Amino acid sequence: MKRNLTLAFIFLFSLAAASLAGELATPWAGKGPAHSRLILESEQFTSTGVNRAGVQVQLEEGWWTYWRAPGSSGIPPRFDWSGSKNLADAPELAWPVPIRAMAYGESLNLYRNEIVFPIEFRAVDPTKPVTLHLRLTYGVCKNMCVPATAEHEIAIAPAKRQPIRVSESNVRLISAYSVRQPSTDPISTGLEIKEVWESQKGGQVRLGVRITGLQPNRKPLVLVEGPAIFQAAEVTPKLMADTKQSTLIVTLGRSADISRLSGKRIRITVIEGKRALEQTWVVGAQSSSATGVGLTPISAGTGDKPEP
Repeated sequence: MKRNLTLAFIFLFSLAAASLAGELATPWAGKGPAHSRLILESEQFTSTGVNRAGVQVQLEEGWWTYWRAPGSSGIPPRFDWSGSKNLADAPELAWPVPIRAMAYGESLNLYRNEIVFPIEFRAVDPTKPVTLHLRLTYGVCKNMCVPATAEHEIAIAPAKRQPIRVSESNVRLISAYSVRQPSTDPISTGLEIKEVWESQKGGQVRLGVRITGLQPNRKPLVLVEGPAIFQAAEVTPKLMADTKQSTLIVTLGRSADISRLSGKRIRITVIEGKRALEQTWVVGAQSSSATGVGLTPISAGTGDKPEP
């Protein structure tokens, strides 16, 4: 009799766990080599603290999808949350560091097998449910590239009891990809941007980045995002007189197409192997806004800052 009760308890517990897992993820959507879904850490959200979810994409072997800066070609993922309800603003989405790979003679920034994009969200009214509604568009490639689309919706109730039930597997999965996003902390990455400036050469606008911590025998991937700019390139570091410091020069495009950058805010991501630093800078400033240090713009003068 005792054994039967034990087996019954295990069965009921398994049913509850399966039910919870079902509540904390949308059905898989998509045809062909890629499928996606929304996953939740918890069945309820809190009015304070961080509420996390994730956009999970699984790919068949040999296929890949792209980072927000695909490289020399590719389709970056697009996340449309406009159908959501009771959200204070669009969910904040993290981009895990991609793989840098060559395919068909092109340098690409991509994800293989599986990728989870962690998101954080807040409710306008913490007493009412939140509905996450996502229209996802992304590209998948192997021997050919095809667009993929999916639509997902899941409701999360406000927390009314403690402790809140969570999906341990979803927590682990979202956390694993959260730690793969670029860090804003120079100490943890060993990389530190010291200065950012604009220059021009041969009719081309170029961005100079003075940085410490790079290995001289490796080419870091540098991503620059700003007003009408979205540029990713592998850059050979140029050593300065102080050999602990290097300069990265990124060509952004024709001066006729790019307005003056000095005084404008841009985001710079530097990836070297497993290290990745991402900070927001004002071009011509001597401090990063991401580190909490006050921005102190320097005078651009009448000419461009010379290269070291």
